[in-house]
Amino acid sequence: MKKAVLTTFVLALAGFFAFAGGVDTKSNQSTGYLRNPSRNTEDSRAEAALYNIAGTAFMDEGLFLNAGDQIIFKRYSNEYAGTEYVDKAVVYAFPNLEAVYRSGKLSFFGSFAVYGGGGKLEYDDGSAMTMGLLANGAKSAGTMAQAAKAKAMTETDATKRAKYVENATKYAAVAQGLKAAATDHDLSVYSAVFGEQIGIGFHFNDYVSAAAAVRVLQGQQDIILSSDNSAFVSVNGKSDLGYRSRGWGYAFVIGVEGKPTDKIDLSAQYQTKATMKYEYTDVKGDLASLLGYEKGDSYKNDLPAVLNLGAGYQALDDLYLSTSFNLYFDSDAERNGNGTSLDYDNSWEIAVGAEYKVTDEIALSLGALYNRTGSNSGANNIVNPALDCMSAGAGAEFMVYKNVWLEGGFMYSYYSEKDYEGVTLNKRVPFMSLGVSFKPF
Repeated sequence: MKKAVLTTFVLALAGFFAFAGGVDTKSNQSTGYLRNPSRNTEDSRAEAALYNIAGTAFMDEGLFLNAGDQIIFKRYSNEYAGTEYVDKAVVYAFPNLEAVYRSGKLSFFGSFAVYGGGGKLEYDDGSAMTMGLLANGAKSAGTMAQAAKAKAMTETDATKRAKYVENATKYAAVAQGLKAAATDHDLSVYSAVFGEQIGIGFHFNDYVSAAAAVRVLQGQQDIILSSDNSAFVSVNGKSDLGYRSRGWGYAFVIGVEGKPTDKIDLSAQYQTKATMKYEYTDVKGDLASLLGYEKGDSYKNDLPAVLNLGAGYQALDDLYLSTSFNLYFDSDAERNGNGTSLDYDNSWEIAVGAEYKVTDEIALSLGALYNRTGSNSGANNIVNPALDCMSAGAGAEFMVYKNVWLEGGFMYSYYSEKDYEGVTLNKRVPFMSLGVSFKPF
């Protein structure tokens, strides 16, 4: 019974809000990404600090600033035995901020972005996962109650017999409470991995640049199952069962960009695995303690190493074409809770895009992406499934004042439906973003 409920709660966060990227890692980190997901050769905007750090050394001289926010309208669903469980919570805050300063051969850059997670899930009627977990927990508690009752009937020592009777009564009540909550509960989940990055780039010559950076990450994961059923509240001590946890980690990033001709850009960037250790800062409900979870316990949910490759071509004076490939080493990332782990395969994605400058003040862009996640027959997530998807995005950038640009983007991600452990998994994610860029000097 110790692993019946909260163990899967911990692992349910793996892959949370991975709209595009690996199982955990996010790649939709800016408004520019929604306009065109092929970002790996970016070397003229502050977004280079996110997608192509070596490109910062090819930017014009001066200071570049960029800020943006995404609004995500999602629909996640999981269906089991003819019942569909749906989350439609809108994510309103998904920010990014970048700054790049180029002087001579050196560039200095910093950024803030959401590198994993990204918001809230709300299943008002529970989910196929929690329904099954509560039902299985009730069954396990019932079995333990019967076992304790049987031992009480054969025990001759009065003190031990009384203890068996006490345990039988306790586990019978737990079974009744979990069974009642299975048909009367809701599920709320929040997950985010925020990160700050600083680095330096070097412009060797007109053909090659390189850069290195360090990234510090802060993770937050909360998951709460709530039920006002009196039988559940009686054995749990309150209506909420779950936890709040916090973690941190760091990663290093290196990158190079080459320009073999004045029309071709080639880039490569590698970020190391970020070992993310989370600690329970708050555990809610008496059943959490019974299941073996205590404040101060810890678990792992790493962000994997990532390899980014890009190629761009200036096809016309006003038309730039590019392609990007990202490989996420998810199989090497450790994700565990209470001795249980999720072993994903590696994920990858490929994107193509185009940008057309209508005038010096107006630019239009569009792009498409195919993402193949590392989910397999032994590793997926019912609450937030890791599914393959196709995404398409478009947007525009306008100079509204001297050296001030406003941009907007829209993207739609269409996911492939998949069956996992008898549950049909699906999701659809349209999202939009607004951003502003400024070059003060």
